[in-house]
Amino acid sequence: MNAPVSLDSIVLAEMLWAAFKAMFTVTAILFVMLGLGISASPKLLAAWLVLLGAGITFSCIALVFNALAQGYDFFTYYFTLFLTPMMFLSGVFFPRDQLPGPLRAVSDWLPLTNAVELVRPMFMDQWPAHPLRGAVVLAAYAVVSFWVALALTRKRFRG
Repeated sequence: MNAPVSLDSIVLAEMLWAAFKAMFTVTAILFVMLGLGISASPKLLAAWLVLLGAGITFSCIALVFNALAQGYDFFTYYFTLFLTPMMFLSGVFFPRDQLPGPLRAVSDWLPLTNAVELVRPMFMDQWPAHPLRGAVVLAAYAVVSFWVALALTRKRFRG
């Protein structure tokens, strides 16, 4: 806190670091896909940009948990109560058509669901059915969670 950098800048830098760290992983996975011939679609470049947006979104959400954490063990809540259920509800592993109506309605608004629905068709050389909706949901999660994380971090360092 003695550096001539504002707390807001530090939170922004932390978010960007996490997002770009995710991009390194995404880039490696895309190269493996290309190398193994899983997909050679030129739409992978667009998917790369969508995944950058998803990395920003999830880094902003993680910053909220970071601001709330009282200790290292608190982060297990993020994985156990947030990420794991979202993976099962988002269509990553199982088709969402099999979900009961109320769960599917909740799933429609999860950030991972929208990221999957944007990226999966691009891997198969198609365009997503509802790209604007998915992009807006991811952007809304990113903006809201970033501002919540910023407010919580300010409060934590004030008191």
